[in-house]
Amino acid sequence: MIKKLFIILISLILITSPSFSEKTDENLKVEMYESCADETFVRQFGDKFQYFLSMHIKTKIYQNKVYQWLYEDCEKQSKSKPITFNLKNKLYKDDLDEITAEIFGRCADERYVMEFGEHYNRFLELKIRDKIRLEINYEWFVEACEEEYRAYPIKFKLKYFDYL
Repeated sequence: MIKKLFIILISLILITSPSFSEKTDENLKVEMYESCADETFVRQFGDKFQYFLSMHIKTKIYQNKVYQWLYEDCEKQSKSKPITFNLKNKLYKDDLDEITAEIFGRCADERYVMEFGEHYNRFLELKIRDKIRLEINYEWFVEACEEEYRAYPIKFKLKYFDYL
């Protein structure tokens, strides 16, 4: 009898409480958005605010309106341009393998060369995450590639997958 009551009690607790995986998934998103906002903050203001960046995420959001906007931009980009967001986020490792990075890197490199010419060979040899962090224009080219992929997936695959 006690055994059955114990099983029923445990079952009720598991059913009514949010699952551990949901909490973990949300925590991962918070960390990813924070990492994105921190990197963008450093890109704009430099490394002189390391003390601020070491604070808890809630504190950073409440104390600094600019940081709050950067965090919102990261969260928005993760929904509107998930491939670009995940390619640039150092915490993200799922679903994006080297092939995805290479394909979107090739597309963005092509756009970069069309805009700035081929005299940036050293820059183009970097990994896609580094290029996105170093050059805002490059991030925009990756976003444009993602838009092309969403609008014309078959053409995009024909155009860029054949090089692999």
